[in-house]
Amino acid sequence: RALYTCTDMLAAFTFAAALLHTSGTARVARCCPPAAAVLPATEYMLRQLQPAQSIGLLAAWEKASRDLRAAGFRGPQDEAIGERALKLKQLAETLPRVKSTAMILGLCEKGSLSFETLEEPHKSQAETLSRTSLRAAISAGRGSAIAFVSQWEDHVSIDAVVVNPQYLELGEAAEAVLLADIAQRARAAGVADVRLHPAYQADGAAFYERCGFFAAAGGAE
Repeated sequence: RALYTCTDMLAAFTFAAALLHTSGTARVARCCPPAAAVLPATEYMLRQLQPAQSIGLLAAWEKASRDLRAAGFRGPQDEAIGERALKLKQLAETLPRVKSTAMILGLCEKGSLSFETLEEPHKSQAETLSRTSLRAAISAGRGSAIAFVSQWEDHVSIDAVVVNPQYLELGEAAEAVLLADIAQRARAAGVADVRLHPAYQADGAAFYERCGFFAAAGGAE
């Protein structure tokens, strides 16, 4: 698996577009983005979510993704066609997994479970889970996004991002705002290295480039 590390704003952007058309685990590091990449945050409620708060929302998004695919309904603006139909497919596959992760985090937070005693498939991710919090960009009717973010000694890792499947295009805007917010918070805390596990994007690598995420050439994970 390719390893992506942060270089600088003029780094060669050699990201293989095919990697962004999967739910892959490639890591992209974020350098300081161009100002145009930061959208008006006032359109969204940017906040940290407690795991218990996220479960209902993730469950609703999971159901919406299934219903949209099963009924062939293309969303408010007929969005789920072409590349965004593939985005909806990925969301339908990803949302059950991240909802399960949120449930594990909630149970550990309550003391009903312990990170040290988790069983597979969560056991191998126990350390990451113990470092994970949820950040969200929430709006009414303008798209929303939730990110699972783990904090490490030398970097911040955005391990997953999902959006409201009923507003795919607007969800992209919400995701861009959320990525900027996470990176800005990391820099404010003195952490320059912010990494991202990319999801499928209709615009491929160009989406992350607009958000200020660049891939370093070479390396393997």
